[in-house]
Amino acid sequence: MQAEWEEIFKVRAYDVDFKDRLKVSSAFNYLQDIASAHAADLHCGWKDLQKLEMSWVLSWIKVEFNSFLHFEDKIKIKTWPKGRYKLYALRDFLLYDEAENIFCKATSAWLLLNFKSKRITDIKNLQVQFPYQPDNHALKDLPEKIKYENKRESVFEKVVSYTDIDLNLHVNNEKYVEYMMNCYPLEFHNKNYLKSIMMSFNSEMKYEDIIEISINKISGNGDLHYIEALNKSTGKQAFQAVINWNNEI
Repeated sequence: MQAEWEEIFKVRAYDVDFKDRLKVSSAFNYLQDIASAHAADLHCGWKDLQKLEMSWVLSWIKVEFNSFLHFEDKIKIKTWPKGRYKLYALRDFLLYDEAENIFCKATSAWLLLNFKSKRITDIKNLQVQFPYQPDNHALKDLPEKIKYENKRESVFEKVVSYTDIDLNLHVNNEKYVEYMMNCYPLEFHNKNYLKSIMMSFNSEMKYEDIIEISINKISGNGDLHYIEALNKSTGKQAFQAVINWNNEI
């Protein structure tokens, strides 16, 4: 078992947007892929947990970007389990360009879910000796509740369809990011880039659920926006996010 996991990814044509910038949703896919690979090496991957009727669920994440890579660039990603916080398993990530410059940092919090009972399970029940690195921080943030009581504007509604669901039959976190990016018109993306994003995943969404996306600019905080998704089929909040935008690089 390796305390730290490292992989190289090549940016494909479908990973970039119309400005030849790595899409934020693509970055989320990379993070999920490498986290899954390291979990398998630690004997708590998807196949291991299926036997125990459990699965990892991403509950919260914060990602910061200094720049964005381009089509055919190579990305080196490092990840490691940082420790436990309450019932969360913390995992950090560093993303490097080909010159070994860090262009993205991320920290995340995962919960262990019994998919039969739909209840959170304590990580210690896995009986896995995780190689925690509590002093090794990509970002020092800890998972927090996102509180926002101001009025927000509904942008669009969407019915969860076949291409939105993953092997666990619910909407994958990368799709949530796509929904958020679609809140903004093309001209906005032409003039701005995402500096940071913090997301809280509050309840699952399944096939044919109806999702409503709402947004508002956070008053007095420049280009800081709040976005949330309501699952109109269940009445539950699906996710929340705070996004910080900046002018074009």
